Amino acid sequence: MNPEFYEDEVIEGFYVPSMLKKAWGAQLDVLNETDKICARHNIPYFADWGTLLAAIRHNGYIPWDDDLDISMRRKDYERFLKYAATELPEGFKVMNYKNHPGHHFFVARIVGKPRICFEEEHLTRFHGFPYIAGIDLFILDNVARDRKLEDLKSKKAEFVVTVADNIADGKVSGADREKLLCECEAYTDEKIDRSLAGEDLRVRMYELTEKLFASIPDEESDALVQMMPFGMYGRQSYIPKEYYRRTVRLPYMETSISVPLCYDAVMRSKFGQYMRIQKTWETHDYPFYSGQHRDLVAVLDFDYPEYKASRSDLIRPERRPSAKSGDGIRDMVFVPFAAKYWKYMEKMYAYYADKDDWRVWVVPIPYYYKSWDGSLSEEIFDKASYPPDLYLQDYKEVDLESFHPEAVVIQNPFDEWNSTYSVPPEFYSTNLLSFTEELIYIPFFVTDDFSKESGREYTNMDSYVCMPGVINAHRVILPSETLKDTYRDKIMDFVSCCDDEVSDVLDKKLAVCPEFIYRKDRSGSVGKTLERSTDKAAKKKIVYFLTISFLAENKLAAIKKINKTFDVFYQNRDRLDVIWITQCIRDNIDLLDKEVADGFGKAVERYEQMHIGEYFEDMPKEGYMNCAGDCDAYYGDPSALALAFYYEHKPVMIESLLS
Repeated sequence: MNPEFYEDEVIEGFYVPSMLKKAWGAQLDVLNETDKICARHNIPYFADWGTLLAAIRHNGYIPWDDDLDISMRRKDYERFLKYAATELPEGFKVMNYKNHPGHHFFVARIVGKPRICFEEEHLTRFHGFPYIAGIDLFILDNVARDRKLEDLKSKKAEFVVTVADNIADGKVSGADREKLLCECEAYTDEKIDRSLAGEDLRVRMYELTEKLFASIPDEESDALVQMMPFGMYGRQSYIPKEYYRRTVRLPYMETSISVPLCYDAVMRSKFGQYMRIQKTWETHDYPFYSGQHRDLVAVLDFDYPEYKASRSDLIRPERRPSAKSGDGIRDMVFVPFAAKYWKYMEKMYAYYADKDDWRVWVVPIPYYYKSWDGSLSEEIFDKASYPPDLYLQDYKEVDLESFHPEAVVIQNPFDEWNSTYSVPPEFYSTNLLSFTEELIYIPFFVTDDFSKESGREYTNMDSYVCMPGVINAHRVILPSETLKDTYRDKIMDFVSCCDDEVSDVLDKKLAVCPEFIYRKDRSGSVGKTLERSTDKAAKKKIVYFLTISFLAENKLAAIKKINKTFDVFYQNRDRLDVIWITQCIRDNIDLLDKEVADGFGKAVERYEQMHIGEYFEDMPKEGYMNCAGDCDAYYGDPSALALAFYYEHKPVMIESLLS
């Protein structure tokens, strides 16, 4: 991965901290090793749950998600275990209930190392991420076509696993234990060694439970299910085997991931209207490594290095009166740390540059990537990328201590506490605080509004609000009253103080100045491949997005729908230009029934003969924002491009056979 990948970033209005980016990177490394084994031995696997949603809707991680999920059919899982035992890199492990004490789940986990590790080799490989990271591997079992038989199998499995847990946890013993074990033997047609106890007995009975669920032959099955919990306890969620008959690959971050051929149908069965954005759900600790971190801190015999602040860091003496120069003009110095973030300072700069009583200076500084041990390595200084008409001062020649400007404006809050990069130490807020009468912090990003109740967003504030730049600043520039309230809550939680004096200080410190906040220009940007010709400027431009999933699920009905859609476009050709984009079809046409493949080929020929627009195959994600910016509406299958239109506040119409 490019080092820039691991920088803190706001994606879709959600702040993603650098440590979470490193967790993503570690997971993707594990996925890559898993993918190589599967490719080598022709073992199908499928992105599943949030990862499948992410692949379809985001072409990469959902910004507010932190794990990676795949699934395999039972027989493929057993083959994978055999090869993984010898072919995964040293230190990697497939954790399951059989080989990892305390792993009481019918889900495997492939990890880069099954323990927290601060060894140099590990931290170098996994981007400085020391915690256990990997991917969840769910197993899919056959569902009996005879649903009464399936229900009976489920009830037996429920009984066996419940008995296993009760005996292993010491809740059942003596004659009751023996009676229950005899019943389990009758249900499973397997003998249970009475010398087994505790975890050994649990493992044996879990094996019997899995055998029950794996007992349906392919020829007697029409669907697949994840045994726990969706095959038991009345939570049956069966998905037709047809949807999983083959795999295709969708873009995922800087790589690609294997998904079921009928991925849209799988997603609808799991999540319903899955294109709806929902940023709050609680399935485990967030981020997933937070529990590991707490456990680590609890056993250390020294204080874990982290930034801390107290009430006294907020309650400071009043600043001295403004120090104007002889001509009555005050000086303000802007200290951007990357040209790509200058836009977040630009409005504030323009405001003060237009004031007669202020003289503004721009002193760009570099930043440095950190090695695994925290030492500074590669310097990033893109001074040439700032606007050409902006007069820049050389940071090496500016002595702020002697200059002592009235105000210094910073946008990097971290000082030394970011895990990925650092600005030069002389420009840490802790130092700048003594060089000016007013230290002003304006973030290098803009998030959506949220409150303390927005669990994951509020948690991530630890990474950018509970930092020296925010605590040290006399003024923090924010876009809304909502975020001001949330910043106040987070800072009070951080310093463990909520008295009226602290509240009053924060009320003055946190300044709502929407006029200084960068907002994206939503007028649209025209990609070179999508430029309008002058004679068609009055027409509306609509994207029609079609996936192989739609064709594979709906077959000839899909071809009929495509041609019907073309008829509508043709009838409105005087008012519409069409951009037809297909995904995963060209390279996977052989996965479709021959009649469907032939029908699609004819549809392409017909579209070109109708002269109603352009046709693109597998447009890269980099072109999505240009496309969404340039075009007026979206119609078609769920996709990351549809999401781009959503964020451009443009109409999104999801295709249906009924429409």
